[in-house]
Amino acid sequence: MTQIATQPAAPAPPQQGLAGGTAAQRRALARRHYFTGTPGRMRIASAVAAALCVAFALAGFLGLRGVDGAVDRASANTEQVVRVRAIYADLLAADAAVTNGFLKGGQERAENRKTYDDAMQRVATNIAAAASAQPADGKALAVLNAEVQAYAGNVDRARTYNREAKPVGAQYLRIAGTELRAEGLPIANAIAEANQTRADQELKLSGYSGLVVGVGVLTLGVLAAIAIWLARRTHRYLNVPLSAALLLVATALAMSISHIAQVSSTMNKVADGDYRAAVSLAQARAAAYDAKANESLTLIARGSGAAYEKAYDASVALASQQLDDLLQADPAQNNLRRTFAAYTDTHQAIRTADDGGDWNEAVDLATTPDTETASSNGAFRAFSTAADGVLDAKLKSIVAAFDRIGGGLLPLLVGLGAALAALLAGRAMSKRIEEFR
Repeated sequence: MTQIATQPAAPAPPQQGLAGGTAAQRRALARRHYFTGTPGRMRIASAVAAALCVAFALAGFLGLRGVDGAVDRASANTEQVVRVRAIYADLLAADAAVTNGFLKGGQERAENRKTYDDAMQRVATNIAAAASAQPADGKALAVLNAEVQAYAGNVDRARTYNREAKPVGAQYLRIAGTELRAEGLPIANAIAEANQTRADQELKLSGYSGLVVGVGVLTLGVLAAIAIWLARRTHRYLNVPLSAALLLVATALAMSISHIAQVSSTMNKVADGDYRAAVSLAQARAAAYDAKANESLTLIARGSGAAYEKAYDASVALASQQLDDLLQADPAQNNLRRTFAAYTDTHQAIRTADDGGDWNEAVDLATTPDTETASSNGAFRAFSTAADGVLDAKLKSIVAAFDRIGGGLLPLLVGLGAALAALLAGRAMSKRIEEFR
């Protein structure tokens, strides 16, 4: 029999899986299709929702902490502005008192000395408080303190010579006042303006509110869009984890917006009301004290005080302008305008006597004790006392307004709520994806 040659059998192919291919190929295919199709889109939507919730948690916590920090800084800076403006005004109050005391010669009256000492004590106290409250002002305040000490030294020399009835005493007094205005007061003014700029920036809440609201609205909108898409795709209108995440984000966003609106409203009211009034009044007080000092210097110069009278006019104009600004912020303070006008009227009587050749009468009108309200000192005391009371009330009102804001635990609550929403959003698609397997 003829034998038929046979070929050896071909090796069997590798075992195929149900979907064809090796196990490694199946895993590669599964990875390739993990984010495709409806299940893949669900996974992407879940990841996006969770990521946005995490972003809102961070933005809410950090942004609201930033808002509360801005409130604290605005409060500190507004207090510093008023404090430094008080230093400025008290230096001029001291100068006004000491120059007025020189008009009679010899030993100055006790009330003038007390006014000077009290003002200088307030200056020292406020410089120390300002340096502690705002370290950024420390170097400038140290220089200001040195200028204050130099001023006080010149005043002491002037007093010594004045008691001895030596004309050089008036010269030292002029040196003290001139150097104070040329060196010390510009430093105080620069410190006040720097803090005023910082306060104005913090009162605007720049950046913080936009961060919280922007990220929150975006997160809420994307979650709502995902919920609508999922309902249309699966025909099931309630996804409990996703709905809970939506509710948490909406609640956290509503609380954030409410707090930011309250803070913004308070900041605007303070900025346009008590803070504006306090700054205007502080500057009006300082200008008024400067005018009072120049009133006395004009008389001390005995016929050659035209420059001091010009300075008086400039200070009165500035004080009047600032009082007008005060009235725009607080129309109820019209009494201050009237009391200041009463003082300027007494000054006109002084100028009439001096210009008419009766220097002694002018000095009497300028140095009459301030217990007599019809005198220059009395009329000015009425203004300064009223201004001090209003300024103190304004400062207390500003501090109370900021204290009432208080964010408390809100940043933490918003952050935790949004973080929980992220966990829920991350698990929102699990059951729906299972249904597609």
